[in-house]
Amino acid sequence: MMEKHINKGRRQVYLFLLCLILVWTPALVSGQSLDSLEQVLATKKLSEEEKIKIYDDLSWFYTNIDVCRSIDFGQEGLALARKNKDEKMTAIFYRNLGVAYFMGAVLDTAAFYLEKARPIADKLKEHRLQASINNTYANIYRVQSSYDKALENYFATVKILDEQHDKKELGLVYSNIGGIYQMMSNFDQALKYFEMAEKLALEVGDQEGLAAIYISLSDIAYHQDKPKAVSVDYARKAVDIYRSTDNKYAGSKALQTLAKAHYVHDDYAAAEPIAQQAIAQAKELGFPILIAEALNIISNIHFHQGRYARSVEAAMESLKTDSTDLNITMNVYANLAQAYAYLGQPDLTKKYLHHYREVLNRYANESYQNSLSGMEVRYETEKKELKIEVLEKQRQLYIWLGIGAGLILLIALALAFIRYRLAVSRRKLAEEETQRLEQEKQLVAVQATLDGETAERTRLAKDLHDGLGSMLSLVKFNLPQVKEGEAAVLEGIDVNRFQKALGMLDDSIQELRRVAHHMMPESLLRYGLKASLSDFCSAIPIADFHYFGDEARLSEKLEIMIYRCIHELVNNALKHAQAKHINVQLVQEQDRISFTVQDDGVGFDQEQVVEGMGLKNVRQRVAAFQGKMNIYSSSQGTEIHVELEFTKKEEND
Repeated sequence: MMEKHINKGRRQVYLFLLCLILVWTPALVSGQSLDSLEQVLATKKLSEEEKIKIYDDLSWFYTNIDVCRSIDFGQEGLALARKNKDEKMTAIFYRNLGVAYFMGAVLDTAAFYLEKARPIADKLKEHRLQASINNTYANIYRVQSSYDKALENYFATVKILDEQHDKKELGLVYSNIGGIYQMMSNFDQALKYFEMAEKLALEVGDQEGLAAIYISLSDIAYHQDKPKAVSVDYARKAVDIYRSTDNKYAGSKALQTLAKAHYVHDDYAAAEPIAQQAIAQAKELGFPILIAEALNIISNIHFHQGRYARSVEAAMESLKTDSTDLNITMNVYANLAQAYAYLGQPDLTKKYLHHYREVLNRYANESYQNSLSGMEVRYETEKKELKIEVLEKQRQLYIWLGIGAGLILLIALALAFIRYRLAVSRRKLAEEETQRLEQEKQLVAVQATLDGETAERTRLAKDLHDGLGSMLSLVKFNLPQVKEGEAAVLEGIDVNRFQKALGMLDDSIQELRRVAHHMMPESLLRYGLKASLSDFCSAIPIADFHYFGDEARLSEKLEIMIYRCIHELVNNALKHAQAKHINVQLVQEQDRISFTVQDDGVGFDQEQVVEGMGLKNVRQRVAAFQGKMNIYSSSQGTEIHVELEFTKKEEND
């Protein structure tokens, strides 16, 4: 009957190893020693004092193995201690029963026995027993989410243990305090107390206390986005410690933590065999809540792997094993609803989504109820009435209801959100592709225009030089012959005009050659930028040219573009700047080339003056070669700087 009551009232106990209980006991006994003690109790004639001692050992050490047997031995020991009027052992058995019911998740009965133990411990000034009672009260408040009450009792325990210089038990309490801050997501404060607890555990050699700390540090490392190796290393240390101490219950919890450390970092291949090992160990122990929790982890792993049918199988087994813990049940229903959605079974998806909402509402309501300092409830247990004070915490109710509503909305909108993100992503990619194609189209058009312009200039220069230039030269050659043949008939004034005409013809031929040269300089095609720009600038009295760097030839298109740009910028300075000096500089490196045209003219306001066709043409040419052009102008002059980068292939094209 007692076992039925325990199983019915059981909810998930917050990690046993994170709710460490302070002990008052002579020495630890192994599983074999427990059997031996029971044999001694059954076969030998013992004094009542000896029986009380054995009942104490058995009731305490069965709390982590078999809660029902712990309670049975505790009740027998309590009856014997009260019969002998042994106040100290009576208080210890009350404490033992309180801890056993706490481990069985019957929190109100646990509080009842602790309340019986406290006044006796205070009267006898049994400090370690007082500390143990305070610590267990704190654990009860912790499970009820009354963190302020929990911390109050933990710090009361710290005061007692600090006065007694009990380092081992003090380390356990620091670990519990760290666990409170961890549950509140105050990780900096949690780490502070875990570091204090770790230091004391190492100092006194408390291996299981260390393992409990490592499990918490593994969880905190994940939440603080530390590397996977940190979280995994802490969990693995805990597993190794519990394996060495043969603590299978805590070992199963440690295996679950190790599996989580892998799968929260998407390493499902490593997580799955560890979770299976945790399930096997939990089934061997026979704790339903432990089995259900491990199965829930496997369900999560299969779901994230896309193995939805196996996720459903593990989730259903978890439900059948134990469905009393709302956190696990919510996770299971969420997995079932989503897995059936992916499996294309809308009816089952709807069914488990409905169950999820029901559990979520229960969770919000229960969390609110647990957040109260107490609840006025009357019920029979061992023919004792328990009265717990009721305090309302309306603010926490609103918080939990808000969380519940948010979770429901999140699940309802999950698929729609995913579809929306996919649509946005596709649209963005399409827009980027369209923009890229448009830019390429514009560059191709500009490049084609420049190529056409270069070809046309080359043709015109050739026609002027070879056609019209040859004709004018022939005319000049024949005119002196006319002068000699007709000298007798030409009058003096006509001779002067004839000489003037010859001079104008010379000028025309010179100008024709200059125009043809600038349309497509022969020196540019033969000798490159340095020679052609030197010729160009030397023809302008106020212009200076400076060349720095590599003199290797560039592609014909690039050299023509640079020559045209500098030609246009120098002409602009001559026409508009009223400059007294123009400086042209060209710097050529292995993978880039830059040029600057600088004058000391009047400058212009870039915000007020609209760029003319000349500057626009220069910008288009530079853009066609993916270059950058910057203009700096003031009343002291203007500087225009152009920079171009090119690959080896472009350099040799």
